[in-house]
Amino acid sequence: MPENASGLIALDAVDNPILQLALAYWSRLKGERSYPARADLMPRDLAPLLRHVCLLRVLDGGADYEFRIVGDAHVISHGFSMQGLRISDIDGFSPGYGPALKMLYDRAVRRRTCYAFRGWLERGEKNKQYIYSESVFMPMGPDEATIDHVLNVAVYTPRDSYD
Repeated sequence: MPENASGLIALDAVDNPILQLALAYWSRLKGERSYPARADLMPRDLAPLLRHVCLLRVLDGGADYEFRIVGDAHVISHGFSMQGLRISDIDGFSPGYGPALKMLYDRAVRRRTCYAFRGWLERGEKNKQYIYSESVFMPMGPDEATIDHVLNVAVYTPRDSYD
């Protein structure tokens, strides 16, 4: 049994300082709106978070997503760069992972609010490596009717096994 269970976590239960910083930044950008616009996002403001950031563009209302910015923490943890790929391309690198990722991004788009999630990634065929992650998924859009990007900030902790 994993020491840290997988699933949704309350935003006020997020205790990782990187994720707290990301949530504070997103909240500051959105102000009184439901979510901020992508145009509000300033790369220089993301400097302390950049290695933990994935920014995805929503395609066809969520039919697919395109990885626009991918920080090196994601690349190292997943074992490949997703930059420029679509979620529909991910199964070519990691079979079965694309649909799981899509569900996470779909939730932010469908519910139109940010949320936090924790879970396990499994890497390797012979010598399995488990990576524990905690993430926040934050929708972005130009108006209250449109979400055109999802900002994801994640932290990863390698483990030798679940126990």
